[in-house]
Amino acid sequence: MSQTLAVLIALGFAGTKYAMAILFIFSYNFSFWESVLLATGGGMLGVFFFSYFGDAMRTIWHRFYPPKPVTKTVINKRRRFIVHIRQKYGLAGIALLTPFILTVPVGVLIAGTFYKNKLQVFSYMFASFTFWSFLLCSLYHYIGIDFTAFMH
Repeated sequence: MSQTLAVLIALGFAGTKYAMAILFIFSYNFSFWESVLLATGGGMLGVFFFSYFGDAMRTIWHRFYPPKPVTKTVINKRRRFIVHIRQKYGLAGIALLTPFILTVPVGVLIAGTFYKNKLQVFSYMFASFTFWSFLLCSLYHYIGIDFTAFMH
C-alpha cells in the first residue's frame, strides 16, 4: 500500500472511528509525530465535516424519512448518560468522550445541538483529540504498549 493511500485511510478513519484510526496508524508504523498529526488532523476533519454538513445531512434525511410526531420523550440509559455528562462536565466532558465512547459524528452532533458556538466546539474538540493523540502515541511509541496486540 502506498504512503499516500495509507495517510488518506488514516484520515478517513480518524474522522469517523477514532479508535480504528489509532490501530491502523500503529499497525502501519508511522513515526510518533506522523501518528499524532494524522490522528488529530483526521479527527478535526471529521469535526469540521459533521459540524457544517451534519445539519444538511439531517435535512436531506428528513425529506425522505419524515420524523414521526413525538408524543412523549423516551428516556433511556444513553440519554441519561449524555444529559449527566452535559450537566456535570459541559462541553469539555462531551469532547473528552467523543473519540472513543461517542464516536466523532455522534459527539459532534450532540455538541452542536447543545452548544451553538462552533468555534468553541472546535476548540474543545481540538484539545480533546490532541490530548488523546499525544497520550496514546506516547504510550505506544515510548512506553511500548502495543494496542494492536489486543486485536489478536
